Formats: sequence, structure tokens, C-alpha cells
Amino acid sequence: MKFRLTHRIFKHSNAKPKEFTETTAPDWLTCAKCIPGSTADGRWFFRDHVLTLPVGGSIDTDFQTITRIK
Repeated sequence: MKFRLTHRIFKHSNAKPKEFTETTAPDWLTCAKCIPGSTADGRWFFRDHVLTLPVGGSIDTDFQTITRIK
């Protein structure tokens, strides 16, 4: 699986979207450094919504659009 992360607000012409895989996803998305069960624990979002996207599908967060590209 491969994903593209695009900022929804700051769409500069020189801003390059970031790409990641399920193992290189940003910590804020995977909640790798969160306390399990805390209010900041968003693993459910990554596991249940991002990882289940079909190729070409996308989902929005507050500031980012995550699109599965592979």
C-alpha cells in the first residue's frame, strides 16, 4: 500500500505532497507515540479508515487529504 498526503489549506505551487506506506506513515496518523486509550489515540482512524481505502480512494482529516495511490 502507498498513500499520498496533501495539505488541504496550504496549497502552494511548490509544495510537494508527501508519500508514505503503512509502515512509514507519520506518527500523528498512526499514533505510534500516543498512550493507548487516551483521547489522542487515533489508531482506529488509521486502521479502520486509512488502511481500508481502495486504490484511488481518499479521506480528509482536518488539515490533510490522504489518498491511496497503490
